[in-house]
Amino acid sequence: MSQLSLTIHLNASTAEVFEAFALPEKLVQWFAPGQSVVAQVMSSFVEGGKYSLTMQEPSGQQFQLIGQYLNISENEHLRYSWAWADTAEESLITEVDVVFVAVDEETTELTLTHSGFANEAERDQHQHGWIDCLEKLSRLVLTETYA
Repeated sequence: MSQLSLTIHLNASTAEVFEAFALPEKLVQWFAPGQSVVAQVMSSFVEGGKYSLTMQEPSGQQFQLIGQYLNISENEHLRYSWAWADTAEESLITEVDVVFVAVDEETTELTLTHSGFANEAERDQHQHGWIDCLEKLSRLVLTETYA
């Protein structure tokens, strides 16, 4: 099994960054790579709760992401399962672990680890997607912090 790990600093409080992962109205603003958009989010943001997120490419093609929240520690930690709805076999379910650390009142260090990939190609594809998404998140929290 393969995994990826990314660490970034965001110019926002841990509460603001955590909300970006927790609230559907925030997720739709950043949780799709490249030119893709979030077309729909359904979420029961409690431990054991499930979520479904539909990403849409500019061509109109859609991909549905599904999973379950495994651990939620407000403003500190989030862990959830991750599977594409069309390939949600047990062996293809991966896991995302996000740690939020306050560097100071206005800066958060976010470490995201996505594990359980069957091969390096799958891991690399997701890493490119996460980099795109985290760049969008960085722009979102900057816009909201300084608006």
